[in-house]
Amino acid sequence: MTFDHVFADLGGVPANRLTDAQAVAGLLLAAANAAGLNPASPPVVTLGPSGLSAALVCNGGHVALHGVPDAGLCFADVAGGGGARPQRGLDVIIKRFGAREVRVDSRRRGPVTNAILPENS
Repeated sequence: MTFDHVFADLGGVPANRLTDAQAVAGLLLAAANAAGLNPASPPVVTLGPSGLSAALVCNGGHVALHGVPDAGLCFADVAGGGGARPQRGLDVIIKRFGAREVRVDSRRRGPVTNAILPENS
C-alpha cells in the first residue's frame, strides 16, 4: 500500500481566512471531498495565541492546516491512499485561501526498503 502525500507553504493569505473557525472546518471537509477521502470524525479547529491548528482525520488519510494569521502564512498537508487524489484537495485549499505565494511538494509514502538505520541502533 502506498500513500500520496502533498504539502504546501502558503503565503499572502488574508488573516480573516485563517481566523474563521467555521469556514476552516468547511474547507477541511471540502478538501477531503475533492481528494476522495471519507472523514472518520468531525473536523477539529483551534485558534489560539500561536495561530490556527486544524485537522480532519479520514479513513485512509488526513487533511491538516497550521496557520499564522498575522503573518499571512498557512502550512497545508493532505495525504491519502487507496486511490485518493490529495493534490485535488490541496488545490481547493490554495484556491479558497487566496494565497499569493505557494510552494508545493509531494511524496509517495509506502513500505520502507533499503532503510538507512540511525547510528547506534
